[in-house]
Amino acid sequence: MGFKTIAQNVRVEFVERKSRFIASVFRVENQHDVNTFLEQVRKEFYDATHNVYAYTYGIEYPVQKYSDDGEPQGTAGLPVMEVIRKSNVSNVLIIVTRYFGGILLGASGLVRAYTQAASLGLEKAGILEYHECEEVLLSIEYSDFEKIKWLTSKFNTKIEKIEYSQVVDLLLAIKKEEVDEFIKNVSDITSGNFLADKKGIVLKAI
Repeated sequence: MGFKTIAQNVRVEFVERKSRFIASVFRVENQHDVNTFLEQVRKEFYDATHNVYAYTYGIEYPVQKYSDDGEPQGTAGLPVMEVIRKSNVSNVLIIVTRYFGGILLGASGLVRAYTQAASLGLEKAGILEYHECEEVLLSIEYSDFEKIKWLTSKFNTKIEKIEYSQVVDLLLAIKKEEVDEFIKNVSDITSGNFLADKKGIVLKAI
């Protein structure tokens, strides 16, 4: 089962009618990660009016939670969570810090502001898509190396390691659905002069 998550932890901010909104986006794997980043942001912005958050982690059995942190119910944490859900990303925590600027935004204004903060944060973080891949140790002749490198660019394949000895050994991560077709192409290119050892299924961003 593949999944999408953020490429990097980031922070963005903007001002809406004198209120300052700061979105901190983190990749998380478990509740410990969530608690650690929440504590970090709360300490950093200890004087903020609100530290709203939403998160999800886990692939097969996802855990999801959000908090309005004192904002009117449904105007803050839920909009942030909706951005996460619509983006179909996993293993992410978004904390939106607000410094109140003295002007009330109203319920609809709060929803728009928190939605914008979360959206800007995810956009800056970027998305990585992980796939179920087969790791394959491929041994080829030097004369076929450049052609095989070219072949990897035509498939959902990542070269993880290269070792040079009497032959070239490539450790590849190949999208599971494409393994057989990839190896068939290798056979055609090398006229069957290669070795392929399947190592097992892993999740990889390719």
